[in-house]
Amino acid sequence: MTLYTFKEDKYSSHMQIGHIIKSLDVPPHSKVLDIGCSKGFAARSMRGTNLDFYGIEITKKDAAIAKPYYKNIKICDLDDNIPSYRKEFFEIIIMADVLEHLKNPLYVINHFKKFLAKNGLIIMSTGNVANIWIRLNMLFGRFEYIDRGILDKTHIHLYTLKTFKKLAYEANFKVNKVFITPIPLPLISSFFSEGNALHFVHVMNYLITILWKKLFGYQFILICKRKNAR
Repeated sequence: MTLYTFKEDKYSSHMQIGHIIKSLDVPPHSKVLDIGCSKGFAARSMRGTNLDFYGIEITKKDAAIAKPYYKNIKICDLDDNIPSYRKEFFEIIIMADVLEHLKNPLYVINHFKKFLAKNGLIIMSTGNVANIWIRLNMLFGRFEYIDRGILDKTHIHLYTLKTFKKLAYEANFKVNKVFITPIPLPLISSFFSEGNALHFVHVMNYLITILWKKLFGYQFILICKRKNAR
């Protein structure tokens, strides 16, 4: 997905997923499948963690950039050609900002579930269509798709926290924890970035988002295990 760039803001989904995985007590050389790996943001941000990353990406150009950080990358469109691996091969599967692009996201989750270790984790993220910015626009009769963000033109499915959790449950996963990202103010202006004059506004933005995640959340990150897992 060439439009996407790495978000270095510590509250972004890229950074939060990295911190989540770093906090897990997984053995060295545990295998991680990064579905929709793009330019290799996940593996690059976790260099030094001694994990073995495998990727799936639709864009050859992005996969070529990511290649040095992955044991293997399969180039394919998950709507047309879904790859397979050995049963229970991965300890962690990442599906970050992928499911909203797929024609049948539940089928894809169920397919990759076969390759997840019995007590493995699946980490899924997506945008929040009930975000306050979307709601305010709808109040004034505006619901327009754009080039990126929650209403990205390539998004086929849109989720609230409730419907995103439902997707996980339908795939027989339990949601162990929910993380949220705030509206990415540093992408709007560098003044909100860490070290700059208005960074405190972004910090407050994040704190408000924690309190009212369904209204102010920009993205949801679900940490999931099989329902029968320990």
